Amino acid sequence: MIKKLFVLLPICILLASVLTQAQSFKRKTEKLIQKSKEALYQRNWNDAVSYMDQAVESDSDNFLVHLEKASLHYNAGNLNEVVSSLQLAFQRNQEWPAKYHDFYFVLGKEMFDKGKYEEARQPLNIYQEKGYNKEFVQLSEVILESIDFAAKQLKEKGGNTYDIRSIESGNIFRSVYFPFFTLYPTEFLYFTGQRTSQMEEGIYRAKLDGNKFQKVEQVPVINTNENEGAAAISADGRVMVFTSCNRQGGYGSCDLYISYSENGKWQKPENLGANINSSAWESQPFLSSDGRLLIFSSNRKGGIGKRDLYFSRKQAGAWTPAENLGEPINTFADEISPFLSLSNDTLFFSSNGKVGMGGFDIYKASWDNRKTKPENIGYPINTFTDEISYHQKFDGSRYWSRELASDIKYPPSNIFYFHEEERIAEDVRLVYGYVKDAENNKPLHAKVQIYDLVKDTLVHETGTDQSNGLYKIIIPEQSEYSFYVEAENYLFESKQISVESESRQQVDFQLNRLKKGQSITLNNIYFEFDSYELNEKSHNEIRKIAAFLKENLSIQIEIAGYTDQKGTAAYNQKLSEQRAQSVYDALVEVGVSSNQITSKGYGAKPQPNGEYAKTVRLVIL
Repeated sequence: MIKKLFVLLPICILLASVLTQAQSFKRKTEKLIQKSKEALYQRNWNDAVSYMDQAVESDSDNFLVHLEKASLHYNAGNLNEVVSSLQLAFQRNQEWPAKYHDFYFVLGKEMFDKGKYEEARQPLNIYQEKGYNKEFVQLSEVILESIDFAAKQLKEKGGNTYDIRSIESGNIFRSVYFPFFTLYPTEFLYFTGQRTSQMEEGIYRAKLDGNKFQKVEQVPVINTNENEGAAAISADGRVMVFTSCNRQGGYGSCDLYISYSENGKWQKPENLGANINSSAWESQPFLSSDGRLLIFSSNRKGGIGKRDLYFSRKQAGAWTPAENLGEPINTFADEISPFLSLSNDTLFFSSNGKVGMGGFDIYKASWDNRKTKPENIGYPINTFTDEISYHQKFDGSRYWSRELASDIKYPPSNIFYFHEEERIAEDVRLVYGYVKDAENNKPLHAKVQIYDLVKDTLVHETGTDQSNGLYKIIIPEQSEYSFYVEAENYLFESKQISVESESRQQVDFQLNRLKKGQSITLNNIYFEFDSYELNEKSHNEIRKIAAFLKENLSIQIEIAGYTDQKGTAAYNQKLSEQRAQSVYDALVEVGVSSNQITSKGYGAKPQPNGEYAKTVRLVIL
């Protein structure tokens, strides 16, 4: 479907030049060709084909008559007939006058697009010597390198057995593509679908039973009577960026829009604005797991090629002006369908301007070092047809959309995947859980923040789904983290976690309403061993307590220190007092009024939960 964009221009140029020249046909042949053209003009396809077949039969040694037939079938999208006619013309004459030299490129490109690599080599080699169209010469160089690459891939991997399966969409859709999976425990497959009864694209979601759709639905609010597609969703499932075309108030033919999920339902979309959209075409977005990085494709002016990849970051609540990703990721041709790994270190994308198996292939590149040369991920994901998008699930399973090999001009597409093999594990973990009211267990709309304790930096911030209190966050596995959860009119809660070996980790929170007597353990306050000196990892907890008190000036608290039962009673009492005082002093130092806080040591007395431990608690007085 997409790769034909390259072929359409050269074929039209070539055939227009051929047919406007004085042509040497037998008189009978010339009359039959004229009748074929008249029948085509009158939309009588069967007669047009019949007359053209008679013309070929009457003068089959003339290469021009085969070009006429190729032109006829190309206009109808019958690519098999086009290729066979061009082959016959090439067999009859390989020494073309200069005005026909683009024909070598056309034939070579068409054969390459059919996966007939060796048959493509000869006409392309001739074009390298005789071609004068700079764009086609550049493309032919890439194709010849690609033929060598494809031959090597098939030699190394072609004999292997791969369990590749496709999604079965039944008779509902003509094409399905751009797969995107949301994260456990609310896993949906979002995809772009083109129904069998219409040409417009829409965004759909479904549950999968093996490789079959279950409960397919068109996403409410998002879709219109125009084209929507290529949805990307943040890891927490609460933000969607998608493509929509020809909407009122848009900037160009297709723009990027954003929608937020509230109470489990997508809200009315908003245009992402002039920092992202232009008067041209913007499409195929990808949103990073934390929702703060947007990558997309655009054919706007000032790019490197026809369609380039751009990116924007969300800073202070707004998207920065889009920047071109530059070379070597972008080429003179098309780069589309970006996907960034959950670890945010590897960019996958589709391109038809690099060495590959044919058409659009999937490539990968380092996100942090984008000046390194992208790598073709190779066979069997890439083939001679178009692989136009890639998605990697949290469990490492890989999905991609591929155009189906077909004789028609605009063939359908489907989603493919490896079955129980060839997974790529990432060094990330999914942390999820539910935030609820401690008294009535009702879900809360809360803010969840995760800090890296070692680096003292904010790693991720998200919110819960108000309908069920669920949050989801992707974090690197190699660190210690502090969690902070806060909701309006509730006492905040903090926890410290070390990412475990399991790929998924559930961390739930129960928040208490702001009222006298409520207390929490300050789980991210740390002291040096057998000391009351605060460890550097405590700084963020101190800042959080201070922010809470400054937002709730009417509240007074007690910092309560406790110890375990080791040591003498006198020692434990003194240590608990000193540690409580250290927290008190740290809070005053960052601007908390001393009138709002007191400190007290309780020694080895049990905490409200009956346990003995060296800890500090915050108590509302």
